[in-house]
Amino acid sequence: REDYVDAVLRATDGRGVDVVFDTIGGDTLSRSPDALAQLGRVVSIVDIAQPQNLIQAWGKNAAYHFVFTRQNRGKLDELSALVAQGQLRPHVGAVYGLADIPAAHARLESRNNGLRGKIAIEVVPA
Repeated sequence: REDYVDAVLRATDGRGVDVVFDTIGGDTLSRSPDALAQLGRVVSIVDIAQPQNLIQAWGKNAAYHFVFTRQNRGKLDELSALVAQGQLRPHVGAVYGLADIPAAHARLESRNNGLRGKIAIEVVPA
């Protein structure tokens, strides 16, 4: 299985990405700056169980953003169950592939984008 940092650097010709969205935890948080471009951001929704060394982000003038979901865990579980049961269906206005994220973002930023609903990013397993 390929390391995500290596995959990101290869896909971006060594530049790195502007945002790493951490939903995994573990050493992902401390390794994320290795995959970031200058002035990038790491967004994490994972509770930090162990101390992490976040000093690497300074070298790239990066920022960390933490979203704590613990107090909403029950609500998130209920929403997930409703989606799984087909009782809650988000309205998807457009679907883009992972490689087309810049186009998806440009469409979101456009005032006359013709979009009705959310943009979904389709991730196809390798």
